[in-house]
Amino acid sequence: MLRTIIWFIYFFLYLAVVSPVWLYCNHKIKKGQRAQVQPTIEKMVTNWASRLLWLAGGKVEVIGKENIPDETAVFVSNHQSDFDIPVVLTQVGKPHALMAKQSLAKVPGIHGWMNLLQCVFLDRDDEKQAVRALMDGTKLVKAGNSMTIFPEGTRSKGGPVKEFKGGAFRIATSAKVPIVPVTIEGTYHLLEEHGRIHPGQVRVTIHEPIPTAGMSRQEVRELPERVRAQIISAMTEQK
Repeated sequence: MLRTIIWFIYFFLYLAVVSPVWLYCNHKIKKGQRAQVQPTIEKMVTNWASRLLWLAGGKVEVIGKENIPDETAVFVSNHQSDFDIPVVLTQVGKPHALMAKQSLAKVPGIHGWMNLLQCVFLDRDDEKQAVRALMDGTKLVKAGNSMTIFPEGTRSKGGPVKEFKGGAFRIATSAKVPIVPVTIEGTYHLLEEHGRIHPGQVRVTIHEPIPTAGMSRQEVRELPERVRAQIISAMTEQK
């Protein structure tokens, strides 16, 4: 329980301490000077997320870092836990935009930093908003920004990988950028399994990119299940 208390204190205290930095970065971005503050944003986000994993006792093993492309890409991952977010922010290249559920926008201190990362918030219960979010995501990727999407739409909490929604794949195919499947296994041990912060082993497998430019309609239709099967293939706890 002490670990959980310390973890949550750090979670919000760090965000409060660096709020002046957020204000400065936000000011620069509004003036069209994102390039000047992007390294600062990435450093702050990486520091915060990596310490969250450390305080939780998460030991992360990463396989396939060489598969992270230099070009813009859409990273598609399964979703076991809320800890998947600090994992992808620290282990899958530089911190980049996430397609996140709308409820995260209500967490104090989180919304501002997610906006700096150009995250897109999605409300699956509002069809019109969901369409707008997918359009915003496509525009962001076409502008040269990588994005991570969890196409299950909800956490599996260590259970079977759920069906993949097609939005992530439409963003990648519309922008003609590669999809990079990412298998995350074990993050649910850090929180959901015990109902509190708990040490655990996490394994991340970054698969080879799948080019989407020039795909046939049939290939596009088959993408969600193809990527889901590839992600599951790297899991040790379930097949």
